[in-house]
Amino acid sequence: MHTGIFALTGEELVSYEENPQYNPLYVNADLRRRLEEAAGRQKEPVLFRDVHQIYFACIRGEENVSYFIGPMATGEMNRVQRHRFYHFYGVDEKWEKALHFRPVTEIFKLTAMLAETLAGLEFTEREIVEANQLFHLSREEELMEQTRFDIKEDEADIYRHSYQEERRLLDMVREGNVEEAVRIARQIDPEIGNLGSSELEHWRNVLVISATLCARAAIEGGVMPYIAYRMSGFYINKGSGCRDIPQILQYRNHAVEELARRVQEVKAKRHTSSYTEQCKDYVRKHFKEKIYLDEIADKLGISSSYLSRLFRKETGVCFQDYVTQVRVELAANLLTYSEEPLPKIAEYVNFPSQSYFGKKFKELKHMTPRQYRERYKPLEFYEEK
Repeated sequence: MHTGIFALTGEELVSYEENPQYNPLYVNADLRRRLEEAAGRQKEPVLFRDVHQIYFACIRGEENVSYFIGPMATGEMNRVQRHRFYHFYGVDEKWEKALHFRPVTEIFKLTAMLAETLAGLEFTEREIVEANQLFHLSREEELMEQTRFDIKEDEADIYRHSYQEERRLLDMVREGNVEEAVRIARQIDPEIGNLGSSELEHWRNVLVISATLCARAAIEGGVMPYIAYRMSGFYINKGSGCRDIPQILQYRNHAVEELARRVQEVKAKRHTSSYTEQCKDYVRKHFKEKIYLDEIADKLGISSSYLSRLFRKETGVCFQDYVTQVRVELAANLLTYSEEPLPKIAEYVNFPSQSYFGKKFKELKHMTPRQYRERYKPLEFYEEK
C-alpha cells in the first residue's frame, strides 16, 4: 500500500513496517494524540489533510485499539517541500524520503478498506468524506506559525546547495564543457524549489530559467548574443505549449547542450592576438552594417595594411571572407531556429541580394539555404506541425 500502518494499544505502538523512523505517526506523539481524540468524537474513521496537503487517518477499533494510517500524498513533492514536511513533525533529516502518491479518491477507498480489514467496520467512501468535511486539528496553524522561522533557517542549506550547483552549471556552459553541463542540469532537477502552481508549470519555468541563464553564460563564453538568445528562445517557445513533462526536460537538456557546444566551438578557434579578437568582436556586433577594415584599424590605432596582414596570418582568411563567414553562420542559425523566409534572412544579415546570399552560403556550407534548413531544423519543430 506504500503507506505506514500502526496499532496503538494503551502506550504500546506497533508498526506494520520495518523502518518507521521516517513516519510522523511514529515520531510525533502529539499528532497521534490529536488524531485519536478526533476519532473518539465520531463513529467514522478520521481522515485529516494537513497544511502540507498530506493525509493521515485514524480508525478506532475494539478493546481500546487505535489504528493510524499515513502519510498519504496526492502529488509529488520536491526536496524542499519534503524537508518542510518532515521538519514540521520532528523527523530526523537522515530519514527523509520520497512519498508514494495516489489520487485522493484512492485514499478514501484505502481508508474504507482498512477500516473493514483492521477493525471490522464497514463504511462507504461517501460516509467517510462527509464525516470529515469539517474536521481540523485545532493547533495546526499555531504549530505551523511556531516552526515557520526554523523551517526557513533549515531550508537555507538546501537553497544554498542548489545555488552552488546552479553556479557550477553556468560555469560549465561558460567553459564549453558539454557533457558536464548536461549532467549537472539533470542532477539538480530534484532539488529545485517549487516554481509553479502545478507540476507542469513548474517544469516549464525550469526550462525558461535554465535556457535564459545558460544563454547569458554562453555569451560570456564568447558566443554571439544573437545566436545565444535565438537558441534559448527557440526551446523556451517549444516548451511553452508542451504538456509532456519529459519532453519539456528534453528541450531544457537540448538548450544546455547546444549552448555549451557553441562555446566549445568558439574557444577551439580562439588562438589569436588582441587586435584580431577586437576585429572579430567588431564584426559580430556590426554584421548588419557595412563593415570597412580601414575604420576598424583607425579605432585600434594601427594601419589597415598591418591589420589585414595580421588578420590573415592568424585566421587563415582575409578580413572580408571572415565577414562573409560570420553572416553565413548567423543565417544558418536563423534557418535552424526560426521560420523567417529566405529573402528576409538574407536582408537581415546584410547580403546585397538573395542570389548572392545563396551563392556564398553554398560555397561555405556545400548546400543551398533551403537544403540546410530541411537538414538541420530540429525534429521536434516538424513534430509539432
